[in-house]
Amino acid sequence: MAATPHFRVVVRARPMLPHEHEEGADGTEISGNAITLRSHDSVTNAQVFQFDRVFDASSAQDEVYQGAAQPAVASVVEGFNASIIAYGQTGTGKTYTMEGTAEAPGIIPRAIGDIFAHVERGQLEAPTRKRFLLRTAFLQIYNDNVSDLLRPERTGLLIREDRKRGLYVENLSEWVVRRPSEVQQLLRRGSAVRATGATRANEASSRSHSVFIIVLEQSEAVGSAVGADEQRFRVGKLNLVDLAGSESARAIGGKGQRLEECKRINASLSALGNVIAALTDTRGRAKPSHHIPYRDSKLTRLLEDSLGGNCKTTMVANISTALWAGGETQSTLKFAQRAQHVQNYARVNEDNEAKTRLRQYELELAALRAQLREREQGVVDKRELLALEEERKRAVADRLQAIHELEARSQEVLHEKAAKRDLEHYAHA
Repeated sequence: MAATPHFRVVVRARPMLPHEHEEGADGTEISGNAITLRSHDSVTNAQVFQFDRVFDASSAQDEVYQGAAQPAVASVVEGFNASIIAYGQTGTGKTYTMEGTAEAPGIIPRAIGDIFAHVERGQLEAPTRKRFLLRTAFLQIYNDNVSDLLRPERTGLLIREDRKRGLYVENLSEWVVRRPSEVQQLLRRGSAVRATGATRANEASSRSHSVFIIVLEQSEAVGSAVGADEQRFRVGKLNLVDLAGSESARAIGGKGQRLEECKRINASLSALGNVIAALTDTRGRAKPSHHIPYRDSKLTRLLEDSLGGNCKTTMVANISTALWAGGETQSTLKFAQRAQHVQNYARVNEDNEAKTRLRQYELELAALRAQLREREQGVVDKRELLALEEERKRAVADRLQAIHELEARSQEVLHEKAAKRDLEHYAHA
């Protein structure tokens, strides 16, 4: 039976700002899950784009999470890999969609809440049969350089791949977390050091791509007996990706560092577009030698599983309906439309070997328990040995006492015999 493709594309339009209302809209109309883009000089020249879901400017954070992200998060607790990728022009609300604010939390904090709720339910339902381990990591790609946002001194990190671990970032710190507040603290800490800068479109524009990673490992005892030796392990990984905004060098109004950042961002997004183009080229996929250019950038290399791999992926394309954004909005919608044809085939990650961190902890715990039993047994054995030694000493002492008494009795008998001989000798004299 063929697997079901798992790649969804949704679009979110951000509200227009006051000054944008004065300038006017770009002719974008939203109706249901369709977006119509009309040029101002032609009523008949319209482009219609259809997506899995479209959120207009009135859509709240919770609505976006429920419709765009929650299905992916739910699959992670079942042991699937999932990715949520925010794509779009600078200033269209990608970081707001992903992180949100204290008053209006975005996809990342809501996903954290749902995952911990699952863990708490599992611990309540079967505290002796189910165990969970949650770990997180946070990285950015800035000027095609991978760095650790939770250990900022770690830069120039390399992307590796091996048979056991799959694709991973070498020396990226991982943090075991036990409660949502710990994850939120790590998220805030990493976001504070993420590269940002002012452009014409956004005063605090993200100048890097960021990936917040949550890994949920869970084990369950299988078999009829509680505490059975055989364990089933499942590992779900969630990538929460906030891409830097696409923009033209003219639009950012910058030079020097900003211009270099713009070039690097656009180059990596262009590589992303090339990967999606290759994945959706039906003629090319039919050829055995069909090449997918994942290695053309750090971004596409890192997202290799999310694009055409073992992952349930949702792309959230963010747009603005303001007049100034018309060209970029059209470009974003065309990109998102093509991405809809990407086919991912996700499978549950089950692991009965010692590859998961939770499994390693279980083995270490079992080894410690065995050592404790041995030590306890050693204490018992030592006590028994001491008791036997005391008993032996008492037996030896008893034997020595008996020998002394026997020797004393023998001396008495000898004295008696000698005295008897002396009496007999005097009697015959």
